Amino acid sequence: MTNYDAKRAKQFLHVLAGAGAPVYFVPGNMDSVELRDWPGDEDVHALHGRCEYRGSLALIGVGGSPHGPFRSPFEYDENEAALLLEKAVKSYSGGNLILLSHCPPKDTKIDLAFTGEHAGSLAVRRFVEKVQPVLVVSGHIHEAQGIDAISNSTLVNTGPAQRGKFAQIGLNNAVKVDFAKLF
Repeated sequence: MTNYDAKRAKQFLHVLAGAGAPVYFVPGNMDSVELRDWPGDEDVHALHGRCEYRGSLALIGVGGSPHGPFRSPFEYDENEAALLLEKAVKSYSGGNLILLSHCPPKDTKIDLAFTGEHAGSLAVRRFVEKVQPVLVVSGHIHEAQGIDAISNSTLVNTGPAQRGKFAQIGLNNAVKVDFAKLF
């Protein structure tokens, strides 16, 4: 969100919450590790390793990314990601499950880097295959904005907000995704 600066990230999240709806987030690999442990507050909900409910929606999350060539501030090994996801899903007791994962599932259309390498997370992929959330929302691979699926799970890479890209996602009888650009 803000490249290393936890204070600016929190300010930005509160600006978003000022639009009148709660904000749910996971930190990215370039965000401060301080955000990993911040529980959020009344309007901003940090989902890294957690499960929270909003009506009939159950949201769980994992931020950061697996270790990569860039040595960014918030990286982990795949075993840690698997443990965080297992911990979060233990609090799940029904409803439409949505996974917010900064890093997309490996070997999908939405984890394809410009180098041609699939740079997603194997732990996230295995979790999606096993648990089958209705929706998985990710970012991380900026050039891979798009939609894919694993079994009955819809995968969405929203694209990079720093380039004005975002996705509007509706969840009624089916997942509906519209991509847009602010600037």
